[in-house]
Amino acid sequence: MNSVTEEKNDSILSHKPKTIWSESWKRLKKDNLAILGGSIIILMILVAIFAKFISPYDPNYQFNNGTTSYGMPFPPNTYSKKIIAKRINTEKEFTIKASTLFKSGEYIFRTVGNTKVKKGMSEVSFEVAPLNLKHIKAGSGINITTDDKIKNEFISMTLENDKYFLLGTDASGRDSLSRLIWGAQVSLQVGILAIGLATIIGVILGLISGYFGKWIDLIIMRLTDIMMSMPDLLLVMALVSVLPSQDDKSSQGVGIIIFSIGIVSWTGIARMVRSQVLTVKEMEFIEASKASGSSNFTILFKHLLPNVIAPIIVISTMSIAGAIMTEAALSFLGFGVKSPTASWGSMVNEGLGFFRDAPWVPIIPGIAIAVSVFSFNLFGDGIRDALDPKLKK
Repeated sequence: MNSVTEEKNDSILSHKPKTIWSESWKRLKKDNLAILGGSIIILMILVAIFAKFISPYDPNYQFNNGTTSYGMPFPPNTYSKKIIAKRINTEKEFTIKASTLFKSGEYIFRTVGNTKVKKGMSEVSFEVAPLNLKHIKAGSGINITTDDKIKNEFISMTLENDKYFLLGTDASGRDSLSRLIWGAQVSLQVGILAIGLATIIGVILGLISGYFGKWIDLIIMRLTDIMMSMPDLLLVMALVSVLPSQDDKSSQGVGIIIFSIGIVSWTGIARMVRSQVLTVKEMEFIEASKASGSSNFTILFKHLLPNVIAPIIVISTMSIAGAIMTEAALSFLGFGVKSPTASWGSMVNEGLGFFRDAPWVPIIPGIAIAVSVFSFNLFGDGIRDALDPKLKK
C-alpha cells in the first residue's frame, strides 16, 4: 500500500506544472477564428518574404501591350496579345510602324511600337493592343487581315497570347498580381516595425510612469494626453511631410513612415502598461525585491515587465491592423510610399479613376487591405481571450 502511494507521489512530482503560456496556447487552439486569422497572417508573411520568387513579373515593369490602345487596364484572367507573322521575302528590310491597325473579323488591334524587320528573319513577332476591352479574348491562331502594304510582306499572320495577367493590369500596364504580392512587404514592414517601435516607447514610458509616480508620472501622462488629443493620421502626415527623404530611395521612404507611425502610436500602450504597473508594484514580491536591495532597473525589467507582458502582446497585435490602415491611408492620400514602389494604398488611389470602367483595379488591393486588417483583429481577439485567466474554454 505504501509503495502504491509513493508511486502516485512520484508521478505528481514528476508532472510539469502548467504555465500561463501553455494554458493560453490550449485555449487559443480552440478558437477557430483566431487560428484562421493567424493562418492568413502567416501566409501574408511567407508571400512577403518570398515575393521575389513567386511574383510572376517585375511589379514596376510597364508592358507595352498590357493595356488597350487607349490606356484602359486589362481585366483579371486576361492575356496580352502579339502577332506572329511569316515572311515572304527574307532579304528585304522594312519597319512596321507604331499604331498600325490589324483587323481580325470585328476585332481591331494596334501595334504599340515600331518593329524593325531585318534581313534573314523568316518570322516576325510584334506586340499589339486592342482598341478596347471587349476585344480582349484568349485564344490563338486567329487570322489577321490588315492593309495590303504590310499584308503583302507576309505569307500568314496569327494572333497569339503573350503575357498572362491573373488579376489583370493597372493603367500603366503593370501586372496587378505582382504589385499585390510586393505590396504585402510594405504593409507588413510598416505594421510590424512601426508597432514594434511604438511598443518599445510605450512600455518604457509606462513602466517608468507607473513605478516612480509623482512628478515623473505627471510629466509622462500629460505628454500622453497631448499626443492623444491630436488625430493620429494628421500627425503622421505632418511628420512624413517635414522629415527629410529622397524620392529615389523607396526604402528610406518606408523607414520614415515606420518612424512616424511608431512615434505617434505609443500612447495607448503606455497608458495600459502604467495601469498594470500601478497594481503589480504594490504586491509583496516587489516589496521583497526592494528590501533585498534590487536596483530600480532590475525591478522594472525583471519583476514588473514579465507580469504585464500578456496585455502588451494583446494590444500590440491588435495595433498592427491600425498601422496597416494608416499606411494605406497615407499612400492613398499621396503621403506614403512613392511610385513606382508597390503599395496597396497607392494601388487603390491609382485605380480610382477607373472605378466605373475597370472596378477591379482599386477593388483588388482594397480587398487585400481589408483581409489583412481583419486577420490581425481576429488573431488579436483570440490572443486576448486566450491570455485572460478568467476564461475557461
